[in-house]
Amino acid sequence: MLDFIYNHSPIFFQNIMVSFKGKQFIKQRYTKHYYEELQTLRNNKNKYILQEKRLNDFIVYLKNNSKYYEKILTNIDLPMTMQGLKSIPILDKQTINQNISNIVTTDKNLIKMQTGGSTGVGLNFYSTPYDMSRKFAYLDYFKETHGVFKGMRRASIGGRALIPNFQKRKIYWRYNKPLNQMLFSAYHADGENLQYYIKQLNKFKPETIDGYTTVIHRIAKYINDNKIELNFLPIAIFPTAEALTDDMKYDIEIAFKCPVRNQYASSEGAPFITENIHGELEINPETGVFELQHIQDNIYELIVTGFYTTTTPLLRYRIGDSVELYEKLPSNYAQGDIKVKRIIGRNNDFLLSNERGIVTNVNLSTVIKEAGLHIKSSQFVQNKLNVIDIYLVTEDKVNKEKLEKLLVSKLNIRFGNSTSFKFHYVEEIEKTSSGKTRFTINNID
Repeated sequence: MLDFIYNHSPIFFQNIMVSFKGKQFIKQRYTKHYYEELQTLRNNKNKYILQEKRLNDFIVYLKNNSKYYEKILTNIDLPMTMQGLKSIPILDKQTINQNISNIVTTDKNLIKMQTGGSTGVGLNFYSTPYDMSRKFAYLDYFKETHGVFKGMRRASIGGRALIPNFQKRKIYWRYNKPLNQMLFSAYHADGENLQYYIKQLNKFKPETIDGYTTVIHRIAKYINDNKIELNFLPIAIFPTAEALTDDMKYDIEIAFKCPVRNQYASSEGAPFITENIHGELEINPETGVFELQHIQDNIYELIVTGFYTTTTPLLRYRIGDSVELYEKLPSNYAQGDIKVKRIIGRNNDFLLSNERGIVTNVNLSTVIKEAGLHIKSSQFVQNKLNVIDIYLVTEDKVNKEKLEKLLVSKLNIRFGNSTSFKFHYVEEIEKTSSGKTRFTINNID
């Protein structure tokens, strides 16, 4: 009923409804636990000592409050060490979905949540204002280190269904007054619509921008390609939810003339990896424990324990994401040994070659870059080991034969000669149900 009322209301009333929802978010996010966590983070002197204390508190809490973990942790010795964690079974999405009623630690103040399932399996889980507010405290703490503070004018681009399907007016945003936040739709940010996004950004003059990486990049490319001068200067931009390549970061920083600061967490509550003021990626041990399982070369899969997940606990959780390190880890590595070069993202966000092994997003993005402005957007899909489907949105008068010849020559370097490439020319790249545009999709089991 609320959706019906919203969709059939004038835009000014939709803004009121969005602002009312914003007040609800404030109650959930900015509790006393938010301010306590923010103060702890600001005053903390040793993040690894805090990590060890929080890990043991987390284990004790789960033993006492989760039926599922009461059994799993029966014979676990305390205090828990990082090496001792390995005696606990790894958790996956399917296990959570099948045992959620026994895994959750409380039945009070539950907030039902879910992930979109970009890897094929979605997750239904619960949070509480306690967990949610502590997680937002860390996110705000991270932004504070880059000069961005709560209450500043903020533009956010995400997957919320803000715009009714039948709306004809070119107004693809709504204003959340309590949070001083302009919400932009990710579903309409394409083609000539981008000019309206940029006009509204110039009008609103946000001090910070956050949201889907590919959409922010699309706006930045439009600004750069059309040589548009903005009349505002953000303090920093924080892309989320999708992998950020070096080329994307460069384009965004050129367009908005401010730093782009990368971050990694997850809606289900993975601990944070964030970029510091020197442009280096760091694990944030205050928020959880990172275990790394070697895949190939310097690429590792993440197994995470999240301290902001006391409601639906993530203890040794296989989240399906990977990182590339600067160097291989020793067998008995410490948390301080983890030096992150790049956040790769989902394990099906890179492709495979039977000759060359893993082919990452960065390798593929440099292929597209070779084509210059002829390609507006692209997507690589792999359903078989030796076949790659390539979906392209191109200029109208592009020479397809010449373009394909160029791309294949570059792709052969990365995949070898036994992989074939099938080209599909489309009007637009299909988005996920949450409004994301995935650059690579690996459907190989």
